Formats: sequence, structure tokens, C-alpha cells
Amino acid sequence: MRRKKLLKKYLVVMLAVLQISSVTAGCAANSSKENTATTVAGQEIETQTESQTESETQKETETTTEKETETATQQETTESPYQYEQGLYEFYQDDFMIGVALPSAIIKNEGKKLRATILNNFNSITCENEMKPDALLDKATCQANLEECYTNPAVKFDSCMPAINFALDNNLKIRLHTLVWHSQTPDWFFTEDYTDNGELVSRDVMLARMENYIKSVLEYFDTNYPELVYAVDVCNEAFDTGDGDADGVRMKKNKWYDTVGADYYYQAFVFARKYAPSYMKLFYNDYGCMYKVDSILSHLEKAKEEGLIDGIGMQSHLDINDDIKYKFLGAVKKFCEAGYELQITELDIGMDEYTDANIKRQGRKYKVLFSGLKELREEGYNITSVTIWGINDNNTWRAGKYPLLFDGKNNPKPAYGGAMLDENIPAID
Repeated sequence: MRRKKLLKKYLVVMLAVLQISSVTAGCAANSSKENTATTVAGQEIETQTESQTESETQKETETTTEKETETATQQETTESPYQYEQGLYEFYQDDFMIGVALPSAIIKNEGKKLRATILNNFNSITCENEMKPDALLDKATCQANLEECYTNPAVKFDSCMPAINFALDNNLKIRLHTLVWHSQTPDWFFTEDYTDNGELVSRDVMLARMENYIKSVLEYFDTNYPELVYAVDVCNEAFDTGDGDADGVRMKKNKWYDTVGADYYYQAFVFARKYAPSYMKLFYNDYGCMYKVDSILSHLEKAKEEGLIDGIGMQSHLDINDDIKYKFLGAVKKFCEAGYELQITELDIGMDEYTDANIKRQGRKYKVLFSGLKELREEGYNITSVTIWGINDNNTWRAGKYPLLFDGKNNPKPAYGGAMLDENIPAID
């Protein structure tokens, strides 16, 4: 009996031990599972964190790229946003012709982009140099046939043929610049034997040469290319108080003055009217016109009264500091009110330094000028043509002044936007 009780106690104790061991093992197993779960969870968190970091990095990269692209686009827009459905000449087709001065080198070698710029924006061209006297007069023929050419100088047109053909091929008109000018007219043209250092001829001989030269040039174009030339700068820069005589007629370094006399500009219009067909309008052309309106009107009064002259050509080599709204456009009004047709013949607006502020100011100046001309035209002022003196800033006689509508890469500048009356460019002088 006693042995049974001891055995029973022993079994109870052993059962308790077994239960404790089982609980301990279960706790250990659960702890291992929890540790494993914790480790896995940690790895998942770590992995998730790395994934989030990579995602955020990718998003930041994409955002940066988008910002860079946006910045680049904004820069491109700032540099060349001036794209329109029509070009200059179409924009002003109801107002006046739009022209450009081109040297033969550009006409013969124009690239695709340059050609498109010319044809999209201009319906008139002016030869920069190829129709001036030193390009048309034929020295060798004059010397070889002195008796025949003594009062009838020989002329040639090979230098301007590229421009003529370009105009014909592309339905463009031509401003003829210029017949009588103290500059770019060779000294030999005024001498007895057509030599550089010969004796100057008399007034009568030089008047005969002037008449026959003008006759030869005008009849050549009328006979061979009727209606091609719509305007002629008969005389250029004849009035200058600094280099002029007491009356303001250019005297210094002027062989026309030395041979014909102070009325040489008037005589030029006498002969031009004699030989020019009715479709060729005859112009007096000059620089700084807004500062010498009264002088020009006074000197041309006789020619105007006799019906020898049609219009005034204002060269318009301007600066971003010039008073365009009042001084320049005021001169335009005065010439028109005096009964003249008015053409802007050599327009450019220069600056001393290429800065963002100056480029924007230039654009505003061009807008003031073009909007003013358009308004005057709509009011009835007889403005018939505006010619830009060069196609882009790499092809301008004013090197370093960046005066034209297109930059050196032929991209439109704010100046072009101003000429197109872009609403984003204020017309502030």
C-alpha cells in the first residue's frame, strides 16, 4: 500500500516535469518563430525602405530631368520664340512693301535656312553694293574706246546679275541703289582720259556723262526687265552741313561738286525723269534725315515743283537710344505732308553692347517704329516701302552693333518680334 502511494507520487512528479519541459520547449519554439518573423519583418522593412529610397531617387531624377528640360525649353523660348503663321511682307501686305539689302555673295551662296528667311519675309531686295556706280561703270571699255565713250561711259551689269536672276526667279521687286553719289563712284569717271589721276573734265562734259550714264542704266532695266525696278535712288547723301558748302550741299571729297557744281543733285533728277518709265519712282536718299528735314525739303523744292522727284528715302541707321516715336516718326510725317512718297531704305537699329536688356530694348524700338509706320499709313500717309539693311547680324555693315532682325545664326530676335508687332513686346520708346 505504501509502495503504491509512493509510485503514485512519483508518477505525478514525473508528469509535472514533463509538462514543464513541454512548456519550455514550446516557449523556445515560439521565441524562435518570433525571432524569425522579426528578422523577416526587418528584412522586409529594410527592403521596403531601400525600394522606397530607389523610387524616391528615381522620382527626384525624373523631376530634375523634367526641370532641366523645362529650363532648356524656356531658354529656347527666350532665345527664339518668334514663330508666326506669316512672314513680314504678308503681315504688311496692305500697308507697304518689305525689303532687304543683300550682297551678291549671299544671293549666290544662300543656305536653305537663309533662303527661307528671305523668301518668307521680304518681297523687295536692294543690292548692297552691286548697283552702285563703281560696280556698273566699265573702266576698261571706257579707256579702250575713249573717243566713243568720252561723253557716253560704258556700263556693265555682271555684278548685279545674281540679284536680278534671284528677283526674277522668286517674284521679288528691286530698289535700285544708287545713280549719283559722291562715294563709291570712281575718280577716273571724272577725268579726261578715264584714268585715276587725270585732269578733271568740264561741267558740260560731266553733265553729258551723267545724263548718258543714267540713261544707260534706266533703259537697260526697262528694256530687259520691265516692271522689275519699282524705285530708284537717283541721288544719295547730297546735303551735309559738316562737309557742305555755305548752303549745305556736300562739297568735300565730292567729284560731282568739283565738276558739275552745287546743283549736281538737281541735274540728276532732270535726267532721271527724262529716261525713267512711269513705274520707276524717283527718290532722294539720305542718312540722319530726322535731323535735317528742313534742309532736304528746301534743297529739293525746285525739283519737286517741276515734278522731277517722287519721294524721300530715309536711310534710318538708328540706335536703341534714338527718339523714334517723336523725332523719327515726326520727320516721316513732315516729308509726307510736304507731298512726298516716303520709303525707309536702309533700316537697322544698333546697340553698343550685346546684353539681354539691350536686346529687349531693341525689340521695343522696332515695335515702336513699325507700329508707328503702320498707324501713319492707315491715317493716309504715303509710306510705300521699308527695307532692312541686311539679313542677319553676321551680315551687316555695322559689325559689333547687332542691329538686325535675325542673330548671327539666323534666328529671329526680339527685334523681329517687334517688327511683327508681337503682343508680348511693349511699344515703349
